[in-house]
This record gives sequence, C-alpha cells and structure tokens, in this order.
Amino acid sequence: MREQRVAKEAVLDAALGIVREQGEAALSARAVAQRAGCSVQPIYSLFGNMGELMCRLYEHARAWAQTFHREHAGDGRNPFESHGLSHLRLAREERLLFHFLYLSPHMGATGFEDVYESVAVDGVQRCVEKLGGLSPEEARKLYLHMIVYVHGMAAMLATGAEFDDDELCERMDEAFHGLLASVR
Repeated sequence: MREQRVAKEAVLDAALGIVREQGEAALSARAVAQRAGCSVQPIYSLFGNMGELMCRLYEHARAWAQTFHREHAGDGRNPFESHGLSHLRLAREERLLFHFLYLSPHMGATGFEDVYESVAVDGVQRCVEKLGGLSPEEARKLYLHMIVYVHGMAAMLATGAEFDDDELCERMDEAFHGLLASVR
C-alpha cells in the first residue's frame, strides 16, 4: 500500500471544519480522516493519538478565532468595545466552535487570572485606562470584570439567545459605567 502524505495543517483544518459544523462530539479519527481525504494512519503518525490531536486542534481553533477577532477589530467605537462585540459575534455565528473554545475543559482556565491571560487582547487594557482615566491595575481589574460579564452574554448567545447588537452594546455600556465606579 502506498504511503499517504497529509500535512498537519490539512488534518487540523478538517478537524476544525467538523467542530464548526457538527461540534466536538462528532470528532473521531475516522471522521477527520474522511474529511481530510486520507486513512486514519496519517492522523496517528502526525499526532500520535487523539488526545494530542485535540490539543493541537484547540491551538488551531484559537488561531482561527484570533483571525476572526482581527477581522472585527473596527466594529466598535474603540478597541475595547470591538473586542467585546467580536466575542459576542463569535458566540452567535460560530456556536459550536465557541463552545469548543470557551465552554469546554480545553481552555484550561482554573481561575479568573487564567481567563484574563487566555482572552485579553493586546492594547485593550490601555484603551480601558484611557476611557476610564484609570491606573493600569484598575484598568486590568475593570477589563477582567467586563470579560466575565461579556462572556456571560456570549454564553447565552451560544445557547440560542437572540439579542440584537444595539441591546448588547447598551448592556456593555451600562456594565462598563457601573463597574468603573467600583474599581476607582
């Protein structure tokens, strides 16, 4: 039998496609191989086992989400609002991927600081400092509060809630101003 040559990227793209369309539960070596147009042998040769494939897939999905966020970087009035809106849009438009990225154990966050380190975007904390006239420590605290608040709305969107963008922006503004007073 002729040896199949399949690139890691092709296998990861195939697995990502399955997660986006059918959810993580649909992932199997056989399903990924079929989507990638190969047998299961190259998958095990490239990744060793499904656990390692899942780890690499999580990183691949995070990179895909970062591209999504960059594409929506100008959707808000500032980087802070844009980041929040992008997270909400990802939850609405890519529900199954959102679940894989943020509502599963793959994220590996065991505390709020882990969440912050995992999802905070470069430059946004500085934007929060300017918007609120805050110190870096106060801005980080407010940014973390907003990450938690916005993620709650995103989880609702990912499970079927139908909020419109105006309502989401209004809620984010209200939360920002309410939390601003608490961190000063």
